[in-house]
Amino acid sequence: MFEQSWRSDARKGFSLIELVVVVAVMAILAGLLLPALAQTRHQARRSQCINNQRALLLAWQLYNGDNRERAVANGHGPVGSSIALSSSMNEATTTKFWVPGDDHFYYPAFTNAQWLTDPKSAMFAPYLSSAAIYKCPEDKSFIKVPGVGKFPHVRSYSMNAYVGWAVNPDELNPHYRVFTTTADMVGPSPATIFVFQDVHPDNICYPAFVVRMPGEPEQFFHYPSSLHNGRGVVAFADGHADTHRWVDPRTTPPVTGNVLAHWNDSPNNADLAWIRERTSCRSDDAQ
Repeated sequence: MFEQSWRSDARKGFSLIELVVVVAVMAILAGLLLPALAQTRHQARRSQCINNQRALLLAWQLYNGDNRERAVANGHGPVGSSIALSSSMNEATTTKFWVPGDDHFYYPAFTNAQWLTDPKSAMFAPYLSSAAIYKCPEDKSFIKVPGVGKFPHVRSYSMNAYVGWAVNPDELNPHYRVFTTTADMVGPSPATIFVFQDVHPDNICYPAFVVRMPGEPEQFFHYPSSLHNGRGVVAFADGHADTHRWVDPRTTPPVTGNVLAHWNDSPNNADLAWIRERTSCRSDDAQ
């Protein structure tokens, strides 16, 4: 009797074909769900990047308010060094900007997160206590320090060079306005001037995002980031931040981990034109 019952129960189990069908169905469902989950993660990281830049905008506004509406210093140079303000004048200043930074090979500014939160090296430090705010969550890039190793970048964002530029003015186009105070933005709408932008990981260097303006060669000095599925995040002076899709493939070179040089020709590039239109406006004496 027991043997007959056991055989009857055994015949009620899954056959091999049924198991194969179940596995196949589960594989199909996984194939359908995984891209959706990946897309959700990308959207979450994009939202975080937008929130990071909104936090930077708030720090920028607070700093300006605490300093008689004078914009926080922007530019480039080693921390604490003395650099010329103009090639035509014997004036100099000790470098300290909203964040520290200089060229591609000034490694401490790319690898030392403590510099971002130290008031001695970063003017935003009293307003932002978390170094993570300066890093886009999609940015997984590393910088190679010769003889030492690879380290993750601690910063993904740069500030419009025409906002708060505090070093040699000869480096910018004299026909375009440099916004050194909040009042300087009365002419153009603050909603049309970008303050922060995430930068291509192989191209980021200065705290400033340098743009070659009309009248100069049609070149990228700094490339925008396109890590958000071909989009970059841009934050504007009125306080809003959003993504923008780049349409020219020359704007989105792949991330390789090597240094992406400046002065890259890109004639008739709609993306470069879009950035230029939102960088500055013609100064009064050039109109």
